[in-house]
Amino acid sequence: METVYYIAWWNLENLLDVEDAPRPEWRTRKIGRYLQGWNEQVLDRKISNLASVLAEMNNGTGPDIAGVCEVENERLLSLLTEKLAPTGRTYAYVHHASFDKRGIDIAFLYDKDLFNVPQDLIFTVRLHKRSATRDLLQAEFHTRRGNSLIIIANHWPSRTGGQYESEPFRIMAAETLSYWLYQIAEKRGNDQPVLVMGDFNDEPFNRSITDYALSTANIRQIRNAKKDHNGIFTPYLLNLLWNEMADGKGTLLYQGKWSLLDQIMVNRAIVLNKGFTVLSAGVYDHPDLISNRHAPMAFGAPGKTTKDKNRNPKEFLGRYWPKGYSDHLPVVVLLKEN
Repeated sequence: METVYYIAWWNLENLLDVEDAPRPEWRTRKIGRYLQGWNEQVLDRKISNLASVLAEMNNGTGPDIAGVCEVENERLLSLLTEKLAPTGRTYAYVHHASFDKRGIDIAFLYDKDLFNVPQDLIFTVRLHKRSATRDLLQAEFHTRRGNSLIIIANHWPSRTGGQYESEPFRIMAAETLSYWLYQIAEKRGNDQPVLVMGDFNDEPFNRSITDYALSTANIRQIRNAKKDHNGIFTPYLLNLLWNEMADGKGTLLYQGKWSLLDQIMVNRAIVLNKGFTVLSAGVYDHPDLISNRHAPMAFGAPGKTTKDKNRNPKEFLGRYWPKGYSDHLPVVVLLKEN
């Protein structure tokens, strides 16, 4: 019987702790109005909504591994795993506290009955820019059959200030990722399976992704990669979401246009079916996640509640929608263990 793993990535949209939670003063100032009204009741609603989506995945059994971003601390991950108890799984998590100004970090949730994740094989790579940003987070997942899958989660610098003005920061992240992939091949060999996921804040065709992260839809280019003087193949990545983009799908709706900012990629070893084989990948565009405005149903923040002419709170998509989830849609991949 073949073993197939369901792996997801989701930007959880500012999963912050309550307003009076311990945090540095500079972070409180940075988050500002967004924290207003974040109490235990609001937080429980947000986490319950997110957990309901994760639990629906994989035919109602939940993902085997989920990479997430925009999580402020470990307490929130613990609360999220508790909400996933009805799946019958025993979820654990990997978290790294970054120096991001908003405190929105990257993490993994995983079924610890399926995977062993050695703590000494968890690594982070800090992106060097003038203001702190999210780090790359790498963890190694060992299956029951002894196979190793390295996953690198990314949350690249945003487009704040303009797409092209901020592009150099994403190029830095892409170069860092590509160098890291090369280092993995040097230390583990060319056959080490690696999966890359994240919110890249650029689309599959943007040059940070294609020219610097070396991501492509061309399998032949990856198969025919050349070795350098160290015997390491050029660290190309196969972007598994190109077809979704061609079908007009995306993970974030901005000014009425879909953008495919959340992506999943695999290295040459997986393309050649070393250890794992990709069965399918795509955007998890479940109807429950889409509003009647045909956009991801964001949760927003109570501090951004708008009011009607009678000064009564008005549910407004993208500002505060207690029935919402996130302003991003998840992406998923099915990997068969060989």
